[in-house]
Order: sequence, then structure tokens, then C-alpha cells
Amino acid sequence: MEKSYKTLEFDKVLEYLSEFAISDSGKTHCLNAEVYSDINVIREQILLTTQAAQLVNSGFPLPLEAIKNIESHLKDAKKHLRLSEEEILDVADILRNSRLVKNYLDKFSTEFAELSQLKNDLYPNKELEDKIFETFDANLKVKETASQELKRCYSSYRDTQSNIKTTISSLLASSTFTNNLQDTVYTQRDGRTVFQVKAECKNKVTGIVHDVSASNQTFFIEPKELISHNNKLRELEAKIHIEIERILKALSDEIACNYDGILNSFNKLSEIDFIFARAKYAIKTNSAPPNIVDDKKIILKSMKNPVLMHITDKITENNFKLEKENNCLIITGSNTGGKTVTLKTVGLCVLMAKAGLHIPCISGEIYPFQKIYADIGDDQSIVQSLSTFSSHMTNIVNIVNNSDEETLILLDEIAAGTDPAEGSSLAQSILEHIQKQGSFCIVTTHYGELKSLAYLKNGFKNASVEFDLKTLSPTYKLLIGIPGASNAIAIAQNLGIKSTIAEDARKIYFTQKDPSAKVLEELQSTQQQLSESAKSVQENEKDLKNLKGELEVKLDDIKKNKKKNIDIYKKKYETSIHKARNEIKEILKEIREEKSEKIARRSFARLAQLETGIRKKFREDEDLETYITPDWTKVKIGDKLMIKDLNQEAELISLPDKNKNVTIQMGLIKTIVKQDKLAIYDKRLVKTPIKKKNLQKTSFHISRYDLSQTLDLRGFKCEEALDEVEAYLDKASLANLTPVYIIHGHGTGALKQVIRDYLDSSPYVAKYRAGEQAEGGDGVSVVDIN
Repeated sequence: MEKSYKTLEFDKVLEYLSEFAISDSGKTHCLNAEVYSDINVIREQILLTTQAAQLVNSGFPLPLEAIKNIESHLKDAKKHLRLSEEEILDVADILRNSRLVKNYLDKFSTEFAELSQLKNDLYPNKELEDKIFETFDANLKVKETASQELKRCYSSYRDTQSNIKTTISSLLASSTFTNNLQDTVYTQRDGRTVFQVKAECKNKVTGIVHDVSASNQTFFIEPKELISHNNKLRELEAKIHIEIERILKALSDEIACNYDGILNSFNKLSEIDFIFARAKYAIKTNSAPPNIVDDKKIILKSMKNPVLMHITDKITENNFKLEKENNCLIITGSNTGGKTVTLKTVGLCVLMAKAGLHIPCISGEIYPFQKIYADIGDDQSIVQSLSTFSSHMTNIVNIVNNSDEETLILLDEIAAGTDPAEGSSLAQSILEHIQKQGSFCIVTTHYGELKSLAYLKNGFKNASVEFDLKTLSPTYKLLIGIPGASNAIAIAQNLGIKSTIAEDARKIYFTQKDPSAKVLEELQSTQQQLSESAKSVQENEKDLKNLKGELEVKLDDIKKNKKKNIDIYKKKYETSIHKARNEIKEILKEIREEKSEKIARRSFARLAQLETGIRKKFREDEDLETYITPDWTKVKIGDKLMIKDLNQEAELISLPDKNKNVTIQMGLIKTIVKQDKLAIYDKRLVKTPIKKKNLQKTSFHISRYDLSQTLDLRGFKCEEALDEVEAYLDKASLANLTPVYIIHGHGTGALKQVIRDYLDSSPYVAKYRAGEQAEGGDGVSVVDIN
């Protein structure tokens, strides 16, 4: 069957798929994607692809980095070999990605339970991960602080280097020493500091000769003053190397101790990468999850060839249907009309579904045939001395001998390349055998005799690729149930053959060869007229749909304008209320001088009556349909919505299920509600809870005995606090309660400043001051009331 897969170009689909994988191991998974046989496994794999696609579409991409293959690293570690710095860090990358992906999948354990189960095989080890990353710097070198011993060695190393520099400076400061040098520039030989001494002065500089110039005029001598320092430097370098080796070996051994967990994580990350590559490929190609069915059938709506999709955007979508009662489909029609593409598209859709992929259709129902065989294209073999006919027949013999009722067979131009009479007879016999054994078969042919099988034998059905008789060109549209003509004469005429030759050919064809051909041509013409009529109906439906969309947009605009008008109306009444309050304040200012409680009561009653009336009228005028219903085809997980009954903000955690239930989050509360309980978020409608501390609502009495002498505003927002101060001072003034104590606290000073700015201009206030130490200090304002 592997040869059939290649014939259908399934390998090209897998190549396109691999482009969406992040890791090399994920790409390998894609290129070697397994075609499953177990129907439950197929369904499970398709579900994983679907859930991954939903997550990616909702703006939650997989947090996986480009991990490397660590299988050889782990094997070396298990053999007690010391891994390199880069190899150890590759393992740390696996540990980090395991942790990130595990946390990612854990977040969606409720909504995507099957996909989330993949986290169970991941093995995060934060302790080992941190230990590795804390050991190395950005240049993949072991840090000096990786161990106390290494830190001490590096410290001694720097001290020794400093001593060497001091000694060098001392030597160069001596003229007795420098007079023996060719140059005062010192250099390195075998990691030791040496000076360039003149040949004639070599005995005047006590030390070790490390090198001589080619001319023998210069001796590279390490002075005796530097020997002990250089010796110590070499010792420290050796100690540093030994300690680094020890650190790397210890990390390698710890990795070996976690061999199974790390290897399982690597394999599972590669599998998860493969699943999300399938998801991203499905999104890119606008593919849909197929419904894997128990009944033998293939139903594909608006199918497209996945290989052609990467070559051109101009692809004709076709519907396809093949069921048990008609298990053999014979496709006829013109050359280059799309017959072979149809064979490959159906075959690829079945293979993709069996591999857990979505298929390039709007929807599909597919039975997962255990065997899929295809014989397509010219397979002439020079090496085996086989003609095209012989080669095809060899393939067909192999297919027929290995087929049963669990087989899907795809044959292109069956029994072509030989005498037409013998070829058509042989093709009919083969198809009748395949049909009887219960295999599903799709075959293309130019043999006119095979078209009659659908009318003479049970289990056969015709199909054809449409041909436009006006333009003399194929439309690539598949027509199920209708046989087609080859249209060879029309195509030849379109390619430039003389019209007289074409007309003579038609006469010969209609009379001498096949009298029924005229009927078939008329049928094709009638079908084309019906197709054009159907196309016109579809265009009208499209226009109506567009018109409906425009009307819906206009309706939304009307609703938005209505809401805007309501807001304007509301502001107008708020202005009226504000004016009424100012009017009452003026009245209060006057009555305070007269200290008339009766007038004050009447004024407050008037204010309350006016405000109540205005608000009641506003509520009556306000449109009840202030909520906008979400478009659930566009809503994504994480979107901010609003609960209509509560006017509260909520975050969408899951999309609607089959019962139209969704999961939402309000603050710390997660709950399930019906989708019709939610509306598009509108901050003008959302209720903001007011934080109040140490304050209780009480009914209004103008009595100093019922009114506290203290107003505590700590914890209030500035705007809320001013409303409370104004109401309190109103009551205190009418009750002749003075002085009063307003507690605003210190805090940032903003609340204190706002309140005192208000007291400066308030008609209720005669004067005010900061509180004494015993009264609460500057966190309290003491107010004398007018």
C-alpha cells in the first residue's frame, strides 16, 4: 500500500504538514505519520487535532521551543560518559519545555480533557532544570560561581595574574633588566609569560629559555621572578579544569538517573508538536474534522485537492458521495477535465482522516477502509520490458488479489492502452468482480460501454466531469449520477483543427460508431443548462445573503445610535438634577441664616421628589434592548463579555457545548451559564461595586442625636468621598451639629487634599482646621458648621 500512498501524493501532503512543526523530531513525526487502522484510535487522533486547532484559533499557541533530539545524549549519560556543555543544556531545554507545556495543558484540563491527558507523560524536573541553567552563562560556559571550589580557584587565579602583572611592572621599571631586551613587549610561550632577550644578553637574565627566534638573535626567556607565579597559574588552570569536569560529570550522572522521565518527555513533546502541526495545517488549509463512521460510505462536501491548494488558489470545489448500495463509481468525461484529480482527492481525504488530520472539505463522512490501493498515471517500465498496459495490468492483478470488502480501490483509465473492444470487456469483467466482493471502487475511463453498467447492473453508479460546450473547455465540476462524453472532437476543434474535419468526425461518430452518442451529447447539453440555472440560483441566494448582512449591519447601527441617544437623554436629566441640587443649596444657604428647620425639611422633600420623578421618566424612556448579542461564530476563549442579569463583566473560559452552555470567570468565581445570558461587553452598563468602610445607610432624621459627630472616609475613592461629605454636611447643618470630625487618614495625601479643597469653598463650612494630636492629627479635619 505504500506505493499507492505515493501514487496518491500523500508524501507531499506530509511534507507540507512538516512545515508547521517546531522541532526536528516533530517534523520527523509529520513525515512518517502513521495511517491508523483502529477506528477508535482514528477518532481519538482527529479529536486531538480538533482540540489543538480550537486552542490555537482562540489565541492560545503551544509554548514549545525548537528542541533538539537528545536520545544520543541520554544514551551517553547512561553509559556514564560526561556530556558536553551544549548537550547538557539541550537536556535542560527538554525539562523546561516539559514544564511549560505541562502547565499549558493543565489550564485546559476541563475544556479539552483528551488533549490535556498528554501532559501525564511529561516529566518536568524544576530542580534539575534550575541547577543546569544556573551552572552555565550565556556563552554556554560553566559559571565561576558553579561551585565553591571553582569560585575559590578563579579568585586565586585572578590574584596570581595580578601578582604576575605587578612583577612584570617591577622588572620593566629596572633599566638593568630592560637593557637586555630586544623589546619591552612581553609575550606568551606555552601559556607562560616570557620576554624577548638579546642573544648576547641571554646569560644576564636568569630564567628559563622557552624559545629562540629563527635568526637566533632573540631568546624568549621566562625570568626567575615569574617562574613561581607562572607555576601557580598553571596549577590553578589544572584545578579549574578538573573542577569543571567534575561539575559536568555530576550533571551528566544526574541526567542519567532521570533517563526514563527525560526520554519520555522528549518523545511526548515530539508527539504534541506533531498534533499541533496538524492543527496549524488544518487552520491554514481551512480544513474540517471528518466524521469517522461505522457504515461503509464516503461523503465529502466541497472537497479540494490538498496538493493543488499549495500550487494555486483557483480550485473547483466538488461534492462527492459513494455508499454501500452503489459501491462502484465510474467517472467519464473529457480529458484534462479533473477525473484523475477527483481520484486522488478522495484517496487523500481518506488517508488524511486515517492519519488523524482534518480534511480539505466543509464536512465529511468517511469509513476508514483497512486497505487503500491506487493505480494512477503512466507506469511504463523499460527495465522490466513492460508496456503501459502490461504495467497497469500487473498492478491491477496485485490489487484484485489482495482486496476484500475492507478495501478502497482507485483505478485511472482502467484497461487502457490496448484494443478498445478487448479493453472495455476486460475492464467490465474486473469491475464486476470488484463490485461483487464488496470493495469500494472509483474508476475513470473513456470506454463508452462501461457507462451502461449503472443501468444494467446493481452496485454501479455513473459520474462525469462537466464540459462547457460553449467555450469547448472543461469546468472541473464533478457531476454524480450522470455519464459524460469524452468530447475529443470538441477539444481538437478548440486546439485548432479545421471545422470541416471536426464536423465530418461528428457525423462518423454519431452514425457509424455509436448511435447513442447523440443522446449522450444532448444529455450533456441539458445538464449544462441545469448547471447554469443552479448557478444563477446560487448567485441570487448569495445576493440575498449579502442583503441580509447589510440589513443586519444597519440594524446594529440603529441600536448603537439608539443607545447613544439614550446616553444623551440621560446626561440631560443628570444636568437637570445637578441644577436642582444647586438650587436647593442656595435655598439651604438662606435658611441656615434663619435656622428654620421647617423650610429645610420642605426643601429636601422637594429635591427628593424632583430627582425621583426625573429618574422614573428616564427609566420609562430607556430602551430595554440595551444589550448586543454576541456572534458566537466569532467569539473566542478569553473574550470579555457581560452577564445581562447582573450587568457584571465575565471572561469566557469555554465555547458553547451542544447544550449551549459556556464556562465563564467572574473574578475568583468560575461558573457555567447559558450562552443567551451573555452580551457584548459594554462598560457603560457594567456595575462598579462601591467600596464602603465603617459606614451604614440610615434613614434621614434632622436630629443631632441621630447624627454622628464623626464621618470616616478611609478607603473611599475621591469622587465617592465628596458625595458623602456633601450629604453629611447638609445633615449636620440642619441639625446644628458643630464641630464635626472628618477622618480621611494620611495615605498618599490625595483624599485629604480633595476633601480640604472642597471645605475651602463649601457654603456649609465656617472654618476648618487639622486635628490636634489627641484628635487624630493631620489625618482628621475638624469642621465648624455655618
